[in-house]
Amino acid sequence: MWIWKASSPAGNDPVWKPVPLGSLAAVRQTDQGNGSRKRLPSNAGLTLIEILVAVVLLGLLSTGIVASLDVSSRAWQTARNRLTLDRRIATANAILHSQISGIAPILAEIPPQRRIALASFVFFQGEPDAMRFVSSYSVTDGRRAGLQLVELKIVDSQRGRRVLLNQMPFQGPLGAGLLAEGLVRDASFPRGRIVFRSIEPRATSLIIIDELQECTFAYLRESRNVSEPSVWLPLWGEPYELPAAVAIRLTPRGDQARLLPVSIVAAVPAQGALQ
Repeated sequence: MWIWKASSPAGNDPVWKPVPLGSLAAVRQTDQGNGSRKRLPSNAGLTLIEILVAVVLLGLLSTGIVASLDVSSRAWQTARNRLTLDRRIATANAILHSQISGIAPILAEIPPQRRIALASFVFFQGEPDAMRFVSSYSVTDGRRAGLQLVELKIVDSQRGRRVLLNQMPFQGPLGAGLLAEGLVRDASFPRGRIVFRSIEPRATSLIIIDELQECTFAYLRESRNVSEPSVWLPLWGEPYELPAAVAIRLTPRGDQARLLPVSIVAAVPAQGALQ
């Protein structure tokens, strides 16, 4: 069997010559001459195993990247929560220190119609979840607003516990005396403990700090002699004394549970003025 092959001598037209198709060399020579078809090597391309290995390695790499991003995101969120709580505590600390350091030792007068076995008392209400006192510092106007009646109340909310603050102009000794509802016996206070009207949230209440798991107030009673140590009390009831200091103990809630509890302590400079 013969095939025809074109050759092009220099400067001449192609000449067709018969070539015997009897060997593989002739076929290869023909393919290389006309460039019509080229054979691929037997090892060209990827096998299924190689593709599966590449896919598995890519999946492992992606899993590692996602895990690293998740760890970094959690660390960033924890740091953000800590900084946010620190800012809130710093703000609350500044406000409470200013108001407590401005406590005025006001002698409240009880109207005769109230029928309480006291004619007057040093105005200060101290309970585990509520405080009421008169201060020379105003949150909105600083120390230019005159005496303010300040109320602090711990309440529950959808995002944990929070501390609310009410303030209003001081209405005088009789106005403060109207907030007293009675005098009860208490073993911790030999002269009795004054019971006050409850503090209610208002539309004008300010949120001092929130998103807490727990929050309590405590009051420092200084020792009167060497044998009696100073103690923190959850309830203040001395009718003629102010506490030496006030502490607000804060415990972060839920997603901030790894943060340690915090105590804000403010001294009462006016304590002892009317003892």
